[in-house]
Amino acid sequence: MNLIRKTVYLFLGASIIFTTSCKEESLLSDKALAEFSESVNTEDIRHHIAVLADDSLKGRLPGTSEYKQAMAYVADRYKEFGITPIGDKERSTYYQTLELRNSVVKNEQSHMILNDKDTLQVGEDYFFTGNANEILTEFSADLVIAGFGVQAPEYGFNDFENLDVEGKIVAIFSGAPSSLPASERAYFSNTNTKIATLDNLGAQGILFVTAPGGRGNFKGSFDRMSQRGINSVLLPNGTALGRSNFGNMKFGGYFNWSSLSKLTGFTEEDWKNYSENGNALKQPLETIQLNGKVVTTLKQFESANVLGLLEGEELKDEYIVHTAHLDHVGIGRPIDGDSIYNGAHDNASGISAMIEIARLYSKLPTKPKRSVIFAAVTAEEMGLLGSKYLAVNPPVAQEKIIANVNTDMPTLIAPMLSIEPLGAEQSSIMNLVERSAKQLNLRIDPDHMPEQVRFVRSDNLNFVLEGIPALRMKYGLKTETSETGLDSIINDFTKNHYHKPSDELNDDMFNFDAAKTYVRLQFMNSYLINDTEEKPAWNEDSFFRKFKKEKK
Repeated sequence: MNLIRKTVYLFLGASIIFTTSCKEESLLSDKALAEFSESVNTEDIRHHIAVLADDSLKGRLPGTSEYKQAMAYVADRYKEFGITPIGDKERSTYYQTLELRNSVVKNEQSHMILNDKDTLQVGEDYFFTGNANEILTEFSADLVIAGFGVQAPEYGFNDFENLDVEGKIVAIFSGAPSSLPASERAYFSNTNTKIATLDNLGAQGILFVTAPGGRGNFKGSFDRMSQRGINSVLLPNGTALGRSNFGNMKFGGYFNWSSLSKLTGFTEEDWKNYSENGNALKQPLETIQLNGKVVTTLKQFESANVLGLLEGEELKDEYIVHTAHLDHVGIGRPIDGDSIYNGAHDNASGISAMIEIARLYSKLPTKPKRSVIFAAVTAEEMGLLGSKYLAVNPPVAQEKIIANVNTDMPTLIAPMLSIEPLGAEQSSIMNLVERSAKQLNLRIDPDHMPEQVRFVRSDNLNFVLEGIPALRMKYGLKTETSETGLDSIINDFTKNHYHKPSDELNDDMFNFDAAKTYVRLQFMNSYLINDTEEKPAWNEDSFFRKFKKEKK
């Protein structure tokens, strides 16, 4: 069909370019898009954070009445903006209800024995993590060490090339080789990736080990899991997905580095030679057999994702999904007399950004080309469980979801001058981010901390694993006086406030001009994805392209 184009200029807070065919549709130029996004209201962002991070919500722990209050707040904003419910396939509610399963090990009834004679000490040598699928499992097998537990021959790294783990209990270390590219390193560092790898190789059990000098504390992890357990989400067919799902393996747990070293003779020098120098992995000189029993208590509770739909027009049966996690960790160990972990940055700020993006979409003079789903997801802090449920069980046809845009802990603590679009380099989304960044005069940087595997530590991962290109936007390090000056500020926040009661709303820890820039950027990225004729596509050389699914 031949298109006859005419241009009409309107003043609606921005210059809008209209394209006319047999029906009229709105198309914002890049410049007009930036001007339109100027209407972001910093006071609204502050208000959303103030409500969601208030002490009265007690840290927004899923399954609590306070979390339900947070859900209702988001649903009310959707309704205010004219965004319709899509929580279920009947589109009758904003809430996509899901069932979570908490698994707690009965340590007094469980045990691990070395070589049929020596009982290892729970909480000192090892601890089990609950099994979401079985309340009682027994095991007996030899122990082997599989380094990082990474099977990536396409990158010249395979811990299993000369190691048979079938029927074995396998000790693996956190992290992944530094030689891998950032996003791929993030993927192979992921706990669920390691579990799936060993399950596919026929291992009998998995024991995670924190490497010498690595992030994490064995005793602290044991205390937390003993008190709270570990969680999975149940799909409609009853399948449990999450960190307590070990597939066909009988159990999972953690082994203390010092105990493993003493038991196997594997030293810090051996670890360094393997992890830094690429030397062959050293195995125990003598056979080590472990046998034992794991008894798990299961408790189930409900939570929900809060889903709203802004319907598109020309391609309304294609969808962009915006995600931000609504939950935090609730009430915990008091620090300086405060036990409420408010989660203002993590992730009231991300939810607030998504709410404001939804408002901008609702104020467009005409419908966007494609439909947009806004998803305040639950149980991110429990293992990305709400987004896992949504990604594999969406209220629309999964193959019609073309992209995920994720807002998780923007860390709005200083002027925003540069950005790190995690995962965008894997797909054509990067081209659109470059256009948005140019309009906002933002520098694009690579991930400055790939060892923190941030790409797989948020909800975008679950969409990537379903073959859907995704974007997680983070700060770069540029300040007005230094190319990397923000590094020390971020490190200070991470050390002193991240996942602590002091992550609260105060002017010393928030820069709301930066919040406005962040919202504008992510709205513009989303709009460009929405309006571009071609759907986002994985790059031909992208590792994540292998997850792409064929259309049904």
